[in-house]
Amino acid sequence: IEYADMLKRVEPLREELYSLERQAETNKEKGEEVKNLIAQLELSIASYKEEYAQLISQAQAIKTDLENVQGKVDRSIALIKSLVIERERWEATSETFRSQMSTIIGDVLLSSAFLAYAGYFDQHYRQNLFTTWCQHLQQANLQFRPDIARTEYLSNPDERLRWQANSLPTDDLCTENAIMLKRFNRYPLIIDPSGQATEFIMQEFKDRKITKTSFLDDSFRKNLESALRFGNPLLVQDVENYDPILNPVLNRELRRTGGRVLITLGDQDIDLSPSFVIFLSTRDPTVEFPPDICSRVTFVNFTVTRSSLQSQCLNQVLKAERPDIDEKRSDLLKLQGEFHLRLRQLEKSLLQALNDAKGKILDDDSVITTLETLKQEAADISKKVEETDKVIGEIETVSQQYMPLSQACSNMYFTMDSLNQIHFLYQYSLKMFLDIFTSVLSQNSKLTGISDYTQRLSLITSDLFSVCYERVARGMLHADRLTFALLLCRIHLKGIATEPTYDAEFTFFLRGKEGVLNVRGPMIQSLSSEQQEAMLRLSLRLGAFKELAQNIQDNSVDFANWLQSSTPETHVPKLWHEVDNKPLSPIGVAIHQLLLIQAFRPDRVIAAASLFINAALGDKFMAAAEVELDFASVVENQLKAAVPALLCSVPGFDASGRVDDLAAELGKQIVSIAIGSAEGFNQADRAINMAVKAGRWVMLKNVHLAPQWLVQLEKKLHSLQPHAGFRLFLTMEINPKVPVNLLRAGRIFVFEPPPGIRANLLRTFSTVPASRMMKAPNERARLYFLLAWFHAIVQERLRYSPLGWAKHYEFNESDLRVACDTLDTWIDSTAMGRTNLPPEKVPWDALVTLLSQCIYGGKIDNDYDQRLLTSFLKKLFTPRSFEADFALVANVDGNQRHITMPDGTRRDHFLKWIESLSDRQTPSWLGLPNNAEKVLLTTRGTDLVSKLLKMQQLEDEDELAYSNEESLIDTPREAEADGRPSWMRVLHNSASTWLQLLPKHLQTLRRTVENIKDPLYRYFEREVNSGAKLLQDVIHDLEDVVLICQGEKKQTNYHRTMLSELVKGILPAGWRRYTVPRGCTVIQWITDFSHRVSQLQEVSRLVSQGGAKEIKSFPVWLGGLLNPEAYITATRQCIAQANSWSLEELQLDVTIGDGDNIATDECSFAVTGLKLQGALCKDNQLYLTSTIMTDLPVTMLRWSRSSSDDVKRGKLSLPVYLNSTRTELLFTVDLNTAPHQDPHSFYERGVAVLTSTALN
Repeated sequence: IEYADMLKRVEPLREELYSLERQAETNKEKGEEVKNLIAQLELSIASYKEEYAQLISQAQAIKTDLENVQGKVDRSIALIKSLVIERERWEATSETFRSQMSTIIGDVLLSSAFLAYAGYFDQHYRQNLFTTWCQHLQQANLQFRPDIARTEYLSNPDERLRWQANSLPTDDLCTENAIMLKRFNRYPLIIDPSGQATEFIMQEFKDRKITKTSFLDDSFRKNLESALRFGNPLLVQDVENYDPILNPVLNRELRRTGGRVLITLGDQDIDLSPSFVIFLSTRDPTVEFPPDICSRVTFVNFTVTRSSLQSQCLNQVLKAERPDIDEKRSDLLKLQGEFHLRLRQLEKSLLQALNDAKGKILDDDSVITTLETLKQEAADISKKVEETDKVIGEIETVSQQYMPLSQACSNMYFTMDSLNQIHFLYQYSLKMFLDIFTSVLSQNSKLTGISDYTQRLSLITSDLFSVCYERVARGMLHADRLTFALLLCRIHLKGIATEPTYDAEFTFFLRGKEGVLNVRGPMIQSLSSEQQEAMLRLSLRLGAFKELAQNIQDNSVDFANWLQSSTPETHVPKLWHEVDNKPLSPIGVAIHQLLLIQAFRPDRVIAAASLFINAALGDKFMAAAEVELDFASVVENQLKAAVPALLCSVPGFDASGRVDDLAAELGKQIVSIAIGSAEGFNQADRAINMAVKAGRWVMLKNVHLAPQWLVQLEKKLHSLQPHAGFRLFLTMEINPKVPVNLLRAGRIFVFEPPPGIRANLLRTFSTVPASRMMKAPNERARLYFLLAWFHAIVQERLRYSPLGWAKHYEFNESDLRVACDTLDTWIDSTAMGRTNLPPEKVPWDALVTLLSQCIYGGKIDNDYDQRLLTSFLKKLFTPRSFEADFALVANVDGNQRHITMPDGTRRDHFLKWIESLSDRQTPSWLGLPNNAEKVLLTTRGTDLVSKLLKMQQLEDEDELAYSNEESLIDTPREAEADGRPSWMRVLHNSASTWLQLLPKHLQTLRRTVENIKDPLYRYFEREVNSGAKLLQDVIHDLEDVVLICQGEKKQTNYHRTMLSELVKGILPAGWRRYTVPRGCTVIQWITDFSHRVSQLQEVSRLVSQGGAKEIKSFPVWLGGLLNPEAYITATRQCIAQANSWSLEELQLDVTIGDGDNIATDECSFAVTGLKLQGALCKDNQLYLTSTIMTDLPVTMLRWSRSSSDDVKRGKLSLPVYLNSTRTELLFTVDLNTAPHQDPHSFYERGVAVLTSTALN
């Protein structure tokens, strides 16, 4: 039971266990199934994971591919863009290249021709030549670049910058020359007057140890051999003294032996280094080299031109005043070169990158990077180029401010350079002018503390004019200083923007007398015929004076009073009207006043011109050169050791004392040597060689006596390297034989003795020792005073020649010295040791004879001057001269006041009397009429105009160089018509006027069997033939001038010379076939010649109508004949032939008409146009008068048979001169003097008859 019970109780448990076991079995099976499912799922997950990873990987790959493609797309777009920009630039470059290739033959031909041929010529002619070549290429259908810039085509910016750093002046001319010095085939021969090329070459080749030598150098051959062997550059100076030893070098006569290159020099073979180069140079622009030298060298001309000097001065002033702008300009030139270079480098690197690309080009980043860099830098460069445009604008604006100053500099130097047209002494180097310019810019105390640029520019400009005038005027004769000041005035006016240039007024001042007046104006009583004509010309030619005659008539009383004023220039009446009612500036007023003075009071032109200069340049402008020269300051501050001081003086005046005094004042050692002998030359050379090293002073006296030696001295000075303290002084008389190069190399100072009797007497008393004058007998001092007075009269009258003396005789200190010796000899032999010598015992006749015939008279070749000299001597050297009231000058002021001989016999008495004399003398002291001063001043006024005309330079010569090339090449006719330089337009107008003025034809005389027998006919036949030939030549020349000015005819050398002379108002040499005054202008000559031809036309008409007999009664204008002496001879032959008399028997009688009918006969010939100077003829009697010139009525020349009874008692013999220069004496006339008239007074006053004053 228990078992059963236990079994019964255990059974459910067994059942449950069994159930659980079966469930466990089932679960186990299920677990297996789950396990299998899990395994399967895990397998699926793994596969899914694998698939997912693959998908992720594929997505990533696609994404990467997408990014790569996008990058490539972006790169290709960028590459295309960049390449498009490059393509555009490269296409433009390619196009430029194509156009360059199309014109390369023409461009290279022009450039090579330029390098080979143009170097010899100046800038103006180079441009002219280049333009002509362009026209030839155009005609030959050869293409060339019309805008080719030679300097940029043949050089690069780096080279040009280096040249400028090596002292090459910054202008186109010098840059072109530097290119020629770099690109030559034949060795260069440099024409270098200013020395700028020498300085540049020495700087450019200093790293290669260049040697400077000369043919005159003793070591020349040694230097040449050394340079040939070692390849050093060689500069040979002064090659005008050419040595043929150089021929094999210039010809490059080389031999090759065993690998060596040899050249034969003289008698030996020398190894030639391939780097050898030689430069030849000369400072003389006038030297003409023989053809064999010309064919061996390339000429390079550094002679400065207006535009090149203007560029140099502009650069210099910008460096000094605006260094910021100058630096920007240099940087700009540098940048332009760097920009082009950088772009080329970038383009090159791009091509290299494209070339080096491996694989696909889109996969190579370096190409893209290079392109990006190129693009970026190109953009930067473009930006900088835009900035440079602004910089260029700024530079241009500043440069324009200083442009008037640089133009003034250029004009001033070329004016200085042309002053030798006035006087041979005026020679100035470019170095002297640049020294003046530099001193004004950098050593100007007035600029201290002033920062305003405009104010500084104004100060520099005014100082430049004043310093230039002062330095140049010190080396000019006093009479020429005003001319230079007026020329500076004109330059100054061109630079004032607010002031007109007054070209029309200046042209009238110079050429107002040009042409014949065909209209008659109102007659005004107070005016002479010359004044009347001047008034008419002024009113017709200048608009401001068109109512001049009316204005004069409205103010007739005031005007008449003004005409008589002694200083009319100080209160000139306002006889002009203002255009547009605008009041004139002080300068405008001054020039209008000058024109009125020239018309009505020509004797005051000099004074009025001075006032005009004061108005334009300031009151102190001319005064600075008139004060006593501060020689010490000049020598120490302005003169450099290498610049000699040339002390030039008029004959008889010694300036060496100034140097001795200065050396003593400054405590300098000085060696003085007189030049003239062979030992003098050796002493001078030794003294200079020693002083150059030690820094001492040397003075060489009278160097004008050795002009040939001076040539060598100048070359020696040029090659020296002197001590800073060395100074060389050369004293000389003004002499045309002094070498030009020496005058240009030195600083000239002109010393003239002060004018006036008082100054002359003081000079004489200072040269004659007191001991000599005070020797016994006591009367000696009084005789010395008489001699001194006579010497002063003789010399002072020279100032008034040809009125004082007929010509300028050289009376000087040596005459006085010999006269003193003669006086001493005769007094000593007569006094025989006595302390007193009675006046009547003095050998007066011997002294008068020796002084009149030998000492002073020995220089005189005019009978009337000889009479004058004797007259003075007889008046002074007389026993009466020892009387207390002896009159040295009688009636000195017209009120019977005399200058009487001082009482006394001692030197100090006379000296005190001399010092008390007035400085202001009148011509009556010299025996001349007081109006002689008027004649002198009128002549000086005429000379002033004549000198200014000579200085009419081709100022705008650069215009002639065809600056507008394109328009010239395309339309030459219009360019020449519109773009002609002003000198050409003026000359064209003048030549056209002259052609209208001259008769077109002069009919030659009809010769018959009867006519030819008449001496008067034969004379007029020759006269008319000569006149007709000259007329045709003049007309032909003037027609050529007109054609040349119109551009329709080419110039020959003959035409160039003639144009140059006509522009300056100089009479061409080919037209000067009869006697005319020296200095006669072409304007005066043309008018006068037309009158002469008109007279010959009348002669021709008379002969054709009535035969030779008609000529005899024709009143001849004697001064209008081409050969008036032959006319006098012909009339004499005519009378001798008609009466069968001998020529020797005939004498000439002159009868002056009284204005009415004059008796004529078969032996008389009427002449007209005679003028009497210094006297009046009334009823055939002579009277002294204050009138300068009187017209003589018709005058009869009558030949009569002389007899031994003919005695010319009471008659005065007067000379008849061809013109007022009194160089040509035609014949003499004997006229009666009025009662109570002293015949000697007529000689003293220079009374004479003139046949013509038209050319004065």
